[in-house]
Amino acid sequence: MVELGLLRTFAAGAAIVAAAMVAANVNARITVAGFAIFTTASIAWLGDGLLKSKSSLVIQNALLLLVNILGVWRWLPRAEKEAKRSGHERARSLVKD
Repeated sequence: MVELGLLRTFAAGAAIVAAAMVAANVNARITVAGFAIFTTASIAWLGDGLLKSKSSLVIQNALLLLVNILGVWRWLPRAEKEAKRSGHERARSLVKD
């Protein structure tokens, strides 16, 4: 089944990209984006588990989905503060010039 292979490839690739973004800890916006990508990967793995009746994969990714949603919820306010702060700093630099 080609579609299942594509789903698995997407899920694995998304999880790798998300892990790199979260581990890099560059800034809050990158981290929250990493958790959002992790969320899509968890949903994809849930789909795979449901299609192939793999209860362990379904349970694992249902729990990881909750963890990833918690990560987005926890980091989103920090990302918004960071964006406001950087916007204010840009505005100040434009006024000084």
